[in-house]
Amino acid sequence: MSFFINESSLSQTRVNLSASFDKPILDELKPFYTPSEGQIEDLLKGEVISVGKVDSPTPKEQQMMLFVSGIHPRNCIRAMRKLSLYENYHNYMDFVKSSTYDDKTQRLNFTIDHALLPFPMVVEFKIPRITKPGHYPFVFEKGFLKDLKGTVIVHDVGKYCLLGLKTDWRGPESKIPNVVFSTFVQTVGRLGLEHLIRVSIF
Repeated sequence: MSFFINESSLSQTRVNLSASFDKPILDELKPFYTPSEGQIEDLLKGEVISVGKVDSPTPKEQQMMLFVSGIHPRNCIRAMRKLSLYENYHNYMDFVKSSTYDDKTQRLNFTIDHALLPFPMVVEFKIPRITKPGHYPFVFEKGFLKDLKGTVIVHDVGKYCLLGLKTDWRGPESKIPNVVFSTFVQTVGRLGLEHLIRVSIF
């Protein structure tokens, strides 16, 4: 399945919200990340914002922060009908090479590969199928970013759905330089949410 759709179709469903949505969006995101005025303006215009930062707190460690957010042109229940099908994510995004989900254990497994990565990443974590608004915390249980902590944000804003992801990780120094690591998470975060919004519009 391709994650691309006709550009004219996308423009017809892309949100373009008034400034009156500023406060409810900012109030919802503040506990996780405080977007700048320019970033809020981008969100209101239907753009996905992505901020990724990686540094080295000690010579043998790295730490990473990623925040991604966008506004879906449908309400959250409609948007999550497709976005909750985690096992299909390898069909939605080309950098997700495999995706499996076990409903009994609520465990999600992704294999991610990208030109910026020196090796494929395997991540596994527990999260319910998200079908309605809420905050959904998770922890990576194994793989390259073991112990990464994150929260998925799903919040109705009028007749639209505010989607977000905030993650934080600190662990042993990897083989990936900070600048490459930062570029990777920020790029994949933005592209991933853009594609997810596109494939779940109709």
